[in-house]
Amino acid sequence: MSTAPSCCTRTPIGATEAVPVEKIASLDTYVTGNKSSKSGIILVYDIFGFYPQTLLGADKLAEQTGAVTFVPDLLDKVYAEQSWIPPDTDEKKAAFGAFFTNTAAPPLALPKLKAWLAEAKTKYPTVEKWGIAGLCWGGKLAVLLSTEGTEFAVSGQVHPGLYDVADAKAAVIPHICLASKDESAEVTAGYQAVFAEGSLGSRADTYPTMHHGWMGARADLEDAENKKEYERGYKEIADFFAKYL
Repeated sequence: MSTAPSCCTRTPIGATEAVPVEKIASLDTYVTGNKSSKSGIILVYDIFGFYPQTLLGADKLAEQTGAVTFVPDLLDKVYAEQSWIPPDTDEKKAAFGAFFTNTAAPPLALPKLKAWLAEAKTKYPTVEKWGIAGLCWGGKLAVLLSTEGTEFAVSGQVHPGLYDVADAKAAVIPHICLASKDESAEVTAGYQAVFAEGSLGSRADTYPTMHHGWMGARADLEDAENKKEYERGYKEIADFFAKYL
């Protein structure tokens, strides 16, 4: 599986901490917001797992949309390691390759996410509409679940990984894509062209001053510009999702 260099060149910021979770489909899951809401949002983290910046993003989505919001531990405690970054040795490259092949490959992760959703629907029966957003690798899962037969009403991806215009063409629900300056401008333009021809209201935007990871584990919220664009990004996602949930 190929990955963009931007996915693997910047380390996450801040140590992982104890996270309050509940079990859904045997996966630890962070849950935030109104648990009686009629709307539910899944936020799929990046390859570094539970990080405070990502969980804060889930809090913001819950607060700004009124939806109960979930961050499931799809990688089940097996995350990419900071020591692999940058992948400048054969050993580091091999570690990343094995991780994406054996742990994080979408064909492995998607069935787990579908099983998680099936159980979440039984545990949160008030939720009538579901949305899904993802960061980097998580965004790839979100857009892959936006095709014919999807169980979601809306989807989105942020600083997308495994970025491919074919995914935009296959999406059948409203989709928002927020790219950083590190993503392929050509692919972003392709997304924009596909969405402009469609009637779903989908859109793709670029945050030209932001690095890949600015809304996930690699967000530096001590940096004023990053914090401003982090908050703007989550508000943009929330406003978009709120229209369809």
